[in-house]
Amino acid sequence: MTQLRTGFGTSTVANTQAAVLEAVQEASAQLGGLQPGLAMVTCTVEHDAQAVFASLQRALPGALIHGVTTSLGVLTKQGIVASGEGVIGILLFAAEGALSFSVGYATLGDDARAAGRRAASQLVSSSQTPRVILFNSSPGREEDILAGIADVLPGVPAFGGSAADHAIVGEWSVFTNAGVEKDAVSIAALCGDIAFGGALLAPFEATSSRAVVTEGHDRHITRLDGQPAGEVLNAWLGGSLSLQVAEGGNILAQTALSPLAIRHQAGDGEHYVTIHPSQIHVEDRSIDLFARIQQGDEICMMKGTVEDLTQVLSRLYTLACRGLSPDKIRAALLIYCAGCAGAVGSALHDGLRTHLGPALGSIPLLGMCTFGEQGHIPGLGNVHQDLSVSLLLLADK
Repeated sequence: MTQLRTGFGTSTVANTQAAVLEAVQEASAQLGGLQPGLAMVTCTVEHDAQAVFASLQRALPGALIHGVTTSLGVLTKQGIVASGEGVIGILLFAAEGALSFSVGYATLGDDARAAGRRAASQLVSSSQTPRVILFNSSPGREEDILAGIADVLPGVPAFGGSAADHAIVGEWSVFTNAGVEKDAVSIAALCGDIAFGGALLAPFEATSSRAVVTEGHDRHITRLDGQPAGEVLNAWLGGSLSLQVAEGGNILAQTALSPLAIRHQAGDGEHYVTIHPSQIHVEDRSIDLFARIQQGDEICMMKGTVEDLTQVLSRLYTLACRGLSPDKIRAALLIYCAGCAGAVGSALHDGLRTHLGPALGSIPLLGMCTFGEQGHIPGLGNVHQDLSVSLLLLADK
């Protein structure tokens, strides 16, 4: 009989080695005496990531390691765990029967798609075909990494988030099984007799403000309907970006509840891939983005509220739980956009307690605030988007 056992622990102790040990001990106590085969780790950047990795290796010498740094804090069923001294969260996986874990990783270098292929090839060579992939990477080239993984493992669902810090200054880290990297991908796979359910949602409604990308490439829009993209977006937002249009500047806060999106027809209906505009350039009023567009795409503006960003947690669980027996769910992984978390503020703490705590009961939950979200959409495959929330539930068959 196959059985997945998981345990979750956190620590706000300032000393990194002591914090890792405390979190590991709390998580290990929930494994029923089984040895952990995989450790998923996250921490805020107050902790030195290299020290976290070294301490984790000492505490769990036989476990594979995977994860990324988080913004703001660690998300749990009891709310946000955070501290000015830093926080560490660890989810341990152990298994009996026909269930195994494997990891793959690669630095991105000049070819992120090739890095995705290298990481996925390690999963293929080390284990059975993965049933589901836990995905984490540095932010910036997630679409290419996912494409590389799909080259090797077509159709295998992937869920995860991009590494983050507190202020988008590049202090993030990726935990691979070989060590800590700044510009890398790490993937972990559950193989064999495992059931899972996942959902990726952007809690916004489409508006009538729409335009075609007439000039742009990758994560940059120069013109919408032939007009400077920054001017078009400023008009859609009622002039709230006038200063940035005139002088250039960051627009993350102003667009956190009003992202852009590209509509796709998916297996379960329509799906909007949401995109967070980040910067207006004064020279040509073009816009930098945190997700990819192509010339010819129709872009629409979305609208949401703080209530939408917290109440989505209930809907997320309902969708992820479809097809699963709730009494067989053994772990939950929550990815919550750091931009959404900033817009929601303290309401996120209460939202976690209200909307996820009662639904999950005793099921361990590890949640992170990320700079990009990834998930599997039927009919589209694995996608990267922004200002989104995902939940992956792992269960015994």
